[in-house]
Amino acid sequence: MKNALLLVSILFTMSLTAQISKLTNPKLSPFQKTEIKIGIVDVSLEYSRPSMRGRKIFGALEPYDKVWRTGANKNTKIVFSDYVIIGDVEVAPGTYTIFTKPSVDTWDVYFHAEIDEYGVPDTFNPKNSIVQLNVPVIKLDKEIETLGITFDNLTANAAILNISWEKIKIAVPIKIPTDKILKNYLSKKNTSLSREYSLAAYIYFDKEKNSKKALATIKKSIEIEEKGMSFELWLKNANLEDQRLAYNYYLKSQILYDLDEKEEAIKSARQSLIIAEKIKSEYYINTNTENIKAWGKQ
Repeated sequence: MKNALLLVSILFTMSLTAQISKLTNPKLSPFQKTEIKIGIVDVSLEYSRPSMRGRKIFGALEPYDKVWRTGANKNTKIVFSDYVIIGDVEVAPGTYTIFTKPSVDTWDVYFHAEIDEYGVPDTFNPKNSIVQLNVPVIKLDKEIETLGITFDNLTANAAILNISWEKIKIAVPIKIPTDKILKNYLSKKNTSLSREYSLAAYIYFDKEKNSKKALATIKKSIEIEEKGMSFELWLKNANLEDQRLAYNYYLKSQILYDLDEKEEAIKSARQSLIIAEKIKSEYYINTNTENIKAWGKQ
C-alpha cells in the first residue's frame, strides 16, 4: 500500500512539475499565424514576434542597411492562393519569404522566391526576389513593444500589409487583380461552367461594384444553363432540386435594379419567383415577392 501511495505521489509531482515548467517558460518571440481573405484571394502569414524588452531595435539590434528576416526564429512566410499585385508587380500564387532592409527614412521590402527556414541566406540576392520595393518609414508617437505584421485598410480588392515595431511603421500595398483571376477561372473547361459564371457575376456585382460586367456575366450563366431554350421550355426540363436556378434570376434582378432597369429587374424577379415556388424555396419566394412589390411602387 505504501509503495502504491509513493508511486502516485511521484507521478503527481512529475505532472505538476511539467505543468509549472510550461507556465514559467513562455516563448520570448511567440509564433503568430494570420489567415485572411483579401477580395477573392486567401492569404496566410506566419512569423514570430520578438519584443523590445528595453532594447534599442532599429539601428542597433537590427542594423540599418542590412537585410533582416523581419521577425524572429523561422523566417516570415506569406502564402497567396491566387494572383496579387504588390507595389506594381504581379505576383503568382505561391509561398514567399518576406525580407526587409531597414534604413532611417525608408525600407527595402523583398518578397523572396527562395524559401529558407532560418535567417537571411548567406548568398542573399535581391534578383531572386519576385518583388523589391522601397517604402517610406512612418514615425509613430507611441512605442510598439512587440513586432506586429497586420493587414489593414481591407477593401473588396486591396489591403495594406503593415509592419510595426518600436516607434516606426511601414506600409506595403497589396491589390487583387480580380478581373484576371476571374478570366483565368472561367477559361478552365468545366462541366458546370454555368456555376462558374454565376460566381463570377456575384463577385463583379458585390465585390467589384461593376454592375455592367456582372450583368453580362450572369446572362452568360443563364444562357449556358438554358441551352438556347425559352425560359418556359427550359423550366419544364430543369433539375428542380437545384436552388441555384432561382438564385441566377434573383441575382440578375438585383443587378438590373442597380442599373436602374426596373422593368427588367421585376421581370427577372418574377422568373426567380416562379422557380422558387416550384422548388419550394421559402427564402427566394419571400425575397422576390417583397422586391416585386417594392420596385413596382417606384
